[in-house]
Amino acid sequence: MNTPEQVNASARQDRKNFFAANVFAVGYATHGLFPYRGKFHPQMIKAIMNVMGLRTGDTVLDPMAGCGTTSIEASIMGLNSIAYELSPFACLMTRAKVGVLEMDCSNFPRLLKYADEIYQRFAPHEKRLAVQQTLFQAASPGKDVLDLEDAFPRLSPPMRELLLLCYLDAVGYAARRKGKTPRDLFPDLLSRYLAAVQAFNETREELGIRLGQAQVIEGDARHLQLPDESVDGVLFSPPYSFAIDYVENDRPQLQFLGVDIENLKQNMVGLIGSGRTRQQLIESRVTNYFADMEAIMTHCKRVLRPGCYCVIVIGSNTNQTGGISLENGLIEIGAKIGMPLEFQIMRQIEGIRNTMRDEFLLFFRKPGVLNVCEERRENL
Repeated sequence: MNTPEQVNASARQDRKNFFAANVFAVGYATHGLFPYRGKFHPQMIKAIMNVMGLRTGDTVLDPMAGCGTTSIEASIMGLNSIAYELSPFACLMTRAKVGVLEMDCSNFPRLLKYADEIYQRFAPHEKRLAVQQTLFQAASPGKDVLDLEDAFPRLSPPMRELLLLCYLDAVGYAARRKGKTPRDLFPDLLSRYLAAVQAFNETREELGIRLGQAQVIEGDARHLQLPDESVDGVLFSPPYSFAIDYVENDRPQLQFLGVDIENLKQNMVGLIGSGRTRQQLIESRVTNYFADMEAIMTHCKRVLRPGCYCVIVIGSNTNQTGGISLENGLIEIGAKIGMPLEFQIMRQIEGIRNTMRDEFLLFFRKPGVLNVCEERRENL
């Protein structure tokens, strides 16, 4: 019940009503930090991991982690997690939101007091063109590079990244708000970010929650660099790139981080393809999508322990895929690679019903002898 305000006092009433109605859907812990389109509902992820039979100390892999919902939920449940993600900005989001789940919040009043000074640490770098990795390296002489460790030497790495995420939230929010600059929005966003982190940490301490460990890897899910049979479960949702262009959605943040946006687009699952006509473009993208998903699912099977589950949450709008059902295509791939579908659940989507109405929870299982994953599920 310890949840912070998600909107400021001057927001429209319909916006306030929306967040009030959905506070427990996406607003608890650090899930509400930085709004992200097409994200998981945390309760659904928790439910899926329960059905998969995962327990304290197990490791779950999300090979297309997005904004980190699976890793946050896994940590709260005492599960270890590996978040694989191609977008540098999404990696930042995940690291920041997971990293502050266990934090000393005693200096938060001081941080709020110096909100304007914190903003000034980021503002000079708005137009720089540095690669993302240099955020955490010392700047070379004459180069305009933001070094978080130099900028905030007394703060922990998770807190530094949280401040950066808050700043990038202000940049994106200002792009959608007429008459508002990032400077105008940053203090209020910082207040809400810190309130959310403090709310969870107070609850965590009160309940004695022992968090699982999360590892975030910037990499391509089509080429997972993980050992064979090293995880107890796989849970992910491929990007809804046919409905949402995530790269364009994150353009202001990616630009600040110095990411080569066109190169990222050329490697983003669901956006790869070309054609002179819209029909040719769709056909090309769908063909490449299934080829990419077969590579991803093959790697998921490889790293999964025998008898355990790979769950894919997928939605599709056949108007955007030329009549092709993405969920049926993934089921066919599962059968082809020897990881058959065991059962599926269909649910209605909230929030993007104008582009996608239903999504499917596809439970694939890697063949193998009866193991701890199956035993736990049978005992639920």
